[in-house]
Amino acid sequence: MIFSRAMAYACLTVLAGILAVVAVLMILLTIVQIARGEAVPEPVARAVGTVIAAGLAFLCRAVAKRLV
Repeated sequence: MIFSRAMAYACLTVLAGILAVVAVLMILLTIVQIARGEAVPEPVARAVGTVIAAGLAFLCRAVAKRLV
């Protein structure tokens, strides 16, 4: 039981970190495209994806903290 909790905590923490990095990279990509004067393809879809990734990162981190 302790090992499974530790594994769940580790996996959720890593997943939260990966999702946070994805959200930051999506924001950075949008900023770079705007700075270069390029058209941002489907900005609404990108914004929704960024919000979902950030929300899931927060949710994974909250669940991981609850396991401890």
